[in-house]
Amino acid sequence: MPYSSARATVTDVHIRSSVAGLRGLGRHGTKAIAVGPTWNAAGGWSRYASDRVVAPDPAFNRQEFVSALGNLARARGPFFAYPGREEAIDAITDASAAEPRLLAPFPTEALGALRKKSGLANLAASVGLRTPPMLRETTVAELSKARIAIPCAVKPADPVSRMRSTVVVESRDELDALLRRFCPQERILVQERVSGPVTSIGLVVSRGGRLCARFHHRVHRTWPVRAGQHALAVSVPPDEELVARSARLLVEAGYWGLAEVEFIYSQNGPVLIDVNPRFYGCLALPLACGVNLPAAWHAAALDEALFEPKPYRTGVVYRWFEADLMAALRGSPARLVRRPAGRAIGPMWASDDPLPAPLLMGTALATRLRSRWPTGDGGRKRGSWDAAERSTGRLSLRRGG
Repeated sequence: MPYSSARATVTDVHIRSSVAGLRGLGRHGTKAIAVGPTWNAAGGWSRYASDRVVAPDPAFNRQEFVSALGNLARARGPFFAYPGREEAIDAITDASAAEPRLLAPFPTEALGALRKKSGLANLAASVGLRTPPMLRETTVAELSKARIAIPCAVKPADPVSRMRSTVVVESRDELDALLRRFCPQERILVQERVSGPVTSIGLVVSRGGRLCARFHHRVHRTWPVRAGQHALAVSVPPDEELVARSARLLVEAGYWGLAEVEFIYSQNGPVLIDVNPRFYGCLALPLACGVNLPAAWHAAALDEALFEPKPYRTGVVYRWFEADLMAALRGSPARLVRRPAGRAIGPMWASDDPLPAPLLMGTALATRLRSRWPTGDGGRKRGSWDAAERSTGRLSLRRGG
């Protein structure tokens, strides 16, 4: 099937990374179909959405989401489907295998080498990069009885897991409390804790292995504090050697497309900690600095040679205010006033696309409130995606944009 006839679809448009991806595509002239779990998913109301589609959330109804995406591709395809979460990556992989008019915007056979954290060490070594020393890959039940060096970093062993992100533990009591939150069969990975500032490189590699775009930011704060999402970051000049090694890492894995490659700058140099082949949380920052990674990704998927690395604005501050507000409520009020000087942007607001911002803020507020209220299921608290869990499983089309 010729790539040049393919349109674009963005999934997970109820979260900020996908809304940023939708905006990036639209600003380059590609209005995408916005797919979200509810009618009020923020991206569906973006001016850059050609249509909005309500479909089950792949985190809770993966097979129904795959079926809905396949039906959409048969009716409206061919199109590339761009994910904003790990669950959507797996669902798009399944859907593209079942429906030829639905195209994955990456080589699906290369995903395992990048997403499986335990397998990154050998791949990284092949391009002269290091990963944190591995202590153990095991189950929650086995680790609860094992002796382990502490402090350490505990991570999900699989790309999709009930453990959403890395957790740094500094005592045995903290480790035991963490393990009690997960079922005994959950597989987890334990690495030595590596200290230093976190840095992120977003880059796009073409089908032929050429670097099309790159962006570098330094992380000043995360939430949660020890290891979490980027809450305060600043654009910095690209470390071209690290960019080149990151691009070679993707090429060695057989990958093309967009990836966010994360490092910790330790005393002994950069240490690779993660690779995210999807739209990522700080994506609004490169867009504000003049690097349109979503558009470069779509051009790579179409096999068009339209992009090449170029200078961008540095010193631009990204601030996730919601994270600083949560930190303030939990005893760190200084985070509300401390930030580096410079022009600041956030993950939600965009003057050329204002409507998604209040919807994103409303979703964030509802999520926080649900997490604090019992739900009638034995006192279990709702998780981050429970609004989507109640989606009906029906595919509906509404005009948007």
